[in-house]
Amino acid sequence: MRISVVLGVVLLSLAIGACVLLGTLGWLAVGFGTLSSCTDDYSCATSGCPPCVTTQRWVNAGGVIQWVLAVVGTVVLVRGVRAARASMLLVCGLVVLTTSAIAFAGTTWRAQESYCQPGTPGYDASYCSTKA
Repeated sequence: MRISVVLGVVLLSLAIGACVLLGTLGWLAVGFGTLSSCTDDYSCATSGCPPCVTTQRWVNAGGVIQWVLAVVGTVVLVRGVRAARASMLLVCGLVVLTTSAIAFAGTTWRAQESYCQPGTPGYDASYCSTKA
């Protein structure tokens, strides 16, 4: 095997591992942290009030995206190794790793921003406030 193919396999394997890690432990940590804040602020179940339902959807979307990326990475890895296509392995490894990081950051940010948080601008006038 050429060194470039080996580097591509290592990079793509790292990307797949990152997706699996973020799709499991990352999903659990973000879900626990974000949804705990949401349910604590509104004293309701995640499926029982609008702000927490949206938050839960963003958290779950982040986990699903990570698993889809892991599957895509695995398919590319198998096909790339069989064909010994180093450039495909390297490029896809970078794309999967970058997409994974962006998706994790983006869905986490959207989950945190999807529910009204006490003390934030506009909270008193929002549907989340009991004064509204």
